[in-house]
Order: sequence, then structure tokens, then C-alpha cells
Amino acid sequence: MSDDQRDAGGSGDDLARFAECWNSERFFDAHETLEPRWIKSRDRGLRGLIQLAAAFHHLQRGNIVGARTTLERAILRLTHPDNAPCAIDQAALARYASRVLAALDTTTPADIIGSRPRLLAS
Repeated sequence: MSDDQRDAGGSGDDLARFAECWNSERFFDAHETLEPRWIKSRDRGLRGLIQLAAAFHHLQRGNIVGARTTLERAILRLTHPDNAPCAIDQAALARYASRVLAALDTTTPADIIGSRPRLLAS
């Protein structure tokens, strides 16, 4: 694996910060931590993580339509076969995002946010 692929895959401090922000419900901040790496690498998986955090930011603000649209986009990117390796399990988050998408009309945003998986990144 080249340095660019390793960098695109997100094994650095920014993923740890993303996980920390996600775990503490700072979804906008989580989104922002990966932007610089994504701008450089254009890795779809990183964009999927960014969009997942953005979807949860929409949920915090009560914007269900925005959350739905952003979740749909995140799922497509988190499951893309050309994603670089990542310290965060993107496939598991895509499955989780699919469950959230199905529950948007029957579960409160607070319950969705409260039941999100906690992330670990090395």
C-alpha cells in the first residue's frame, strides 16, 4: 500500500478525533475533522464518514429530510468497493446507517442519537 493510500484510509489522529467527537455527540466537529484529509484524498469512504456525521448533525437540529438524504449518500459511499482501508469499520457503519434510515419515521432523533454505536479508532 502506498503512502497516499494509507493516508486516504484514515489511520491518523484525525480519525481518533472523529471518533471522539462522534462519541460525545459533536457531529458537526466530527464532520470537520475529516474534511482536510478528504479534500486531499477524495476517498469515498472518508466522505461517507463525513456524511454520516452530517446526517446526525441534521438529526440534532430536527431536520429529518436532510438526515434522510445525507444518510442515503453516506451508505453508498461507505460501501464503495474502492474505499481505502480505514481504522473505522465503514461497512458496519453503513449497516447501522441503513437501520437508522429505516427507523427515521418511527424513532425520535434523540433515541437514534442515543443508541448510536460508539467508535474506536487507533
